[in-house]
Amino acid sequence: MNESDKKLRKRRRHIKEVNDVNRKHADMMKTESIARHKCSHIQVRSEVLENRQIDYKSHMKWLRE
Repeated sequence: MNESDKKLRKRRRHIKEVNDVNRKHADMMKTESIARHKCSHIQVRSEVLENRQIDYKSHMKWLRE
């Protein structure tokens, strides 16, 4: 095997490793985004329910669920 083949194999292996890392990072960002969305929805719901001056339950169906 000559020197250029070794360099090419090394380069391909490096590209494969980088693609795996990028894919894992994208998956992690997606799951974190979903988790943040759920937490923000819970936060909004709790803030609306704590407001005693206005009865939001009669106006917002998603609060009754």
